Amino acid sequence: MGFLDDAKKKLGEAVENAKDFAGDATENVKNFAADAQEKIGEKVDEFKNGDSNEETEDEV
Repeated sequence: MGFLDDAKKKLGEAVENAKDFAGDATENVKNFAADAQEKIGEKVDEFKNGDSNEETEDEV
């Protein structure tokens, strides 16, 4: 039974490691998505400001 107990223990450790990895990966994806969303928002604002400036110049 020693072999089965060792296998069960190692499997449990592997599962815990996989959970930790998945949690870290999830956090990394969330951070990446938040950064991307912020940068996209900044670019949209720049584009909107650029468009409004062009309209003002056309009106002049």
